[in-house]
Amino acid sequence: MALFLTTRLDFLKIWHYLIQQGRKEYSAGVRLVAMGCASLVFGFGIPAFLFWLSAVGADRWRFKSSPVLSVICLVVATLGLLLAAWTGWVQFRYARGTPIPIMPTKKLLTDKPYSFCRNPMGLGAILFYSGIAVYTASFLAMLAVLLFTFLLMAYIKLIEEKEMLLRFGDEYARYQQSTPFIIPRLSRGKREPKA
Repeated sequence: MALFLTTRLDFLKIWHYLIQQGRKEYSAGVRLVAMGCASLVFGFGIPAFLFWLSAVGADRWRFKSSPVLSVICLVVATLGLLLAAWTGWVQFRYARGTPIPIMPTKKLLTDKPYSFCRNPMGLGAILFYSGIAVYTASFLAMLAVLLFTFLLMAYIKLIEEKEMLLRFGDEYARYQQSTPFIIPRLSRGKREPKA
């Protein structure tokens, strides 16, 4: 019981720290450097880890692939990377923020790509990593992407959405009701929020 309370208190301290940092206004230069560092981790570090996993289990944990599947995977990975980059640019340019939790946006974004789904950055990352994992024909890499996806969805649902409600209130609640979570709606019309 004491461990649970200590862990909960530590989580609340981290939560409080993130909220406090999120209120700060960061210069464009600081945000650009932070996004550059995050891009190294998420754009190069994680893909390198996926390729490493595919090499580790090269004989036992691979499935048969084809040239057509490889091309499809590269297209999916490229589209995911472009969506993530577009989302980061929109956050940086139009909302004075970043995808990094301690440097969040200063206004609620609801235009493209945020009109398709509430989490285009997450969708882009999942597509990017999934494309790489299937391209490597590695069950280990695919398992790692599934774990990443589960942890990302849990973080968004349990932490990020609550923080967004605190920052943007009813405006976010209406946006949440009218825009899908992660599976995009490609139609032009927005669904009206429920009364």
